[in-house]
Amino acid sequence: MSNRMQDYKIGRFVSMQESSDADVDNHVVSSPLKIFKQARQSMNCIYLNFNSIISEINAFFESAELKSSDVISYPEIQKIQSFKDKCEGLIKMISRDRMKCVFFGRTSNGKSSTINAMLHQKILPIGIGHTTNCFLQVEGSDLSEHDACFYIPGCDQPKKIKNLLNLGSALSKEKLDSSCLVRVLWPKEKCRLLKEDVVLVDSPGIDVSIDLDAWIDQNCLDADVFVLVVNAESTLTKTEKDFFHKVSEKLTQPNIFILNNRWDATAYEPETAEIVRDQHIERDKEFLCNELKVCDKNQANSRIYFVSAREVLLTRTQSNPQLPPGYQNRLLQFEWFEEEFEKCISMSAVKTKFDQPAQRGKQMASTLSTTLENCHQRAIQKKTLFENNLKNLIKKIQQTEQKLQDFTQDMKDKIHDVMEDVEKNIILILNEEIKRIHILIDEYEKPFHPDEEQLNWYKKELHEFVERKLRNKLSNRLNSALINSLNLTQEHIRKQVLELVESEENRKQVANIMPREDFFINYRIDCSNLCADFKEDISFHFSLGFTALMRRFSGNSELKNGTSHFFANSAMNIFKSDQTQTQSNLNTFQNNNHSDHLLILLQGFNLIANKSNVMLLAIGGIVWRGLGWKILAVTGGLYALCYLYERLMWTRKTQERVFKQQYADYASSKLKLIVGLTGQNAASQVQQELKMYLTQMFRYIDITKEDYFKEQKRYESDIKLLNQVLEESKLLKNKGRYLFNDFDKFIQEYLIIGENKQPIS
Repeated sequence: MSNRMQDYKIGRFVSMQESSDADVDNHVVSSPLKIFKQARQSMNCIYLNFNSIISEINAFFESAELKSSDVISYPEIQKIQSFKDKCEGLIKMISRDRMKCVFFGRTSNGKSSTINAMLHQKILPIGIGHTTNCFLQVEGSDLSEHDACFYIPGCDQPKKIKNLLNLGSALSKEKLDSSCLVRVLWPKEKCRLLKEDVVLVDSPGIDVSIDLDAWIDQNCLDADVFVLVVNAESTLTKTEKDFFHKVSEKLTQPNIFILNNRWDATAYEPETAEIVRDQHIERDKEFLCNELKVCDKNQANSRIYFVSAREVLLTRTQSNPQLPPGYQNRLLQFEWFEEEFEKCISMSAVKTKFDQPAQRGKQMASTLSTTLENCHQRAIQKKTLFENNLKNLIKKIQQTEQKLQDFTQDMKDKIHDVMEDVEKNIILILNEEIKRIHILIDEYEKPFHPDEEQLNWYKKELHEFVERKLRNKLSNRLNSALINSLNLTQEHIRKQVLELVESEENRKQVANIMPREDFFINYRIDCSNLCADFKEDISFHFSLGFTALMRRFSGNSELKNGTSHFFANSAMNIFKSDQTQTQSNLNTFQNNNHSDHLLILLQGFNLIANKSNVMLLAIGGIVWRGLGWKILAVTGGLYALCYLYERLMWTRKTQERVFKQQYADYASSKLKLIVGLTGQNAASQVQQELKMYLTQMFRYIDITKEDYFKEQKRYESDIKLLNQVLEESKLLKNKGRYLFNDFDKFIQEYLIIGENKQPIS
């Protein structure tokens, strides 16, 4: 070895000695161990942010807006929601993650001494023979040195550190199972390794237990570095090789250091030291490179060291220890081991602890971003569809309103035309039937009796008969054409409504609405009230009597009620009031210009006849004296025969015929007064029927309009919801992308180019 290298080694040793009692943070300003803490802090921040984003996304998924929008499937929601538990589990795992190194070797090879030397303090039990009977894990804590303690499996009560020498030692009477793990809590400020979250695990000798698989499964699967401590005075044994073969089977390319301990034995045999050293190096490389295949030969140079743990521990715990010659080189070798160990465990821990979480996080962030992007795109497509549908719907509503206005006006005109047609036909037919009312009354065959009580019953029945017959005739002549016209109008209404109704169910109901089959027009011909004032005159009146003669010549309606009535009224008018008689005569004179002179003569004659029979005799005497008694006798006889004939012919049948003639004349005059009213009434009934039918149809048009407005509100509400979904999904999608970039940046910074990364001071 050259003098320059020897000087360098001595300088490093002196430097180490000068700073051995200094503060741990000042020992190595830029320790590689800080990379792990930086990586853990970075990964923890990323996952905390990830957890927050997933919480936002889950709240977004649970929101009523997203559920109503239906832009994401339930499996997608479940998948994203499952990230919550995974993320929380990874956060806990990352916060617990520490760099772990497990020391293995045969009994009394110096595993515990090596750990104590690295901790700069005698913590673990050491001595001759089998001293460690279980796994002892040394980890940093915030406790003071006075409060330092340890925990044994199955017990939550801490034990004082001074008792560890007895409990953890194979020489102790209190025995623990060899696979048990005792946690030793030592103050962080006492050791830089512990402060940087390095956990050192001591193990029993691998030559004292046959259950090596249980050791590996329980305590080694999460180890970042394995340190095989061998006895430099011997060589690698089959037991040591078999153990690490088992480790290599369960872990992919484990990081293994080989410490050839007790190299201080060569201080007294310097002539063979280099030969033995080369022999150990060759066998160690063969084991690492060819058998385990965990590194190449160049890398193996930094994995094999020749040290003396006892010398290092004495140097670091005592001020001036008495050491054998050449101890500086062995101390320097140990220091080199520590430097390489720190680099290796830091990089290995970053990869083993954070590679999988980073890759999983990146994959979850990618899935998250993709899912939200798909949700965003579906929301955009759905919003575009809804906007187009809303635009078309508004246009359809406007068209429907216009069609409805046109339809309403058309129906008004149509109903008005039908009403006019109905009224016109009824007036025409009713006038024709009134003209033939004599024939209709002649069809009445109920027995006639002039008795007043029976005659009143006869008139009542005749009223009903005439009313019924007129209704039947009007119905027979009009109903068929009228119902036909009504049906055509209703069919026209139905077709028009079907064009305005869109729902298939409503269209079926509209098509099934048929006109009323029991509809009929009620012709209101109330003969009982119309002819209530009818006064019949069925007493005998001689056709050649004064009344008959005057009725023929005058046409006065008062004479039509019979002679006695005429004469009685005339006499009363004369004797009651001269003024009234004068006025009556004046009216009669004015109204009957065609027989003025004859009427005056007959009235005068009647007046004379009513005043005295003597005057009649006088007139008879005058006639007799002028014409002769024979002619007068013959004339009187003929007159008497005529009277007798008419009197004999004045039977009940004749009375009935006269009664019917009088009733027909009276009823005709009264019915003519209600012809127009009857037509209007029938037209109103037709109008009411059409309006009822139209109202039924309008109900389905209103339902259609309500459906349109509901659909419009639904589209507007859906578009509003989709806008909220778009805004939220865009924000969360961008957060997912940023999260993906954070994981990718972490992978690039710590896992891909991490070997060249310099720790932050």
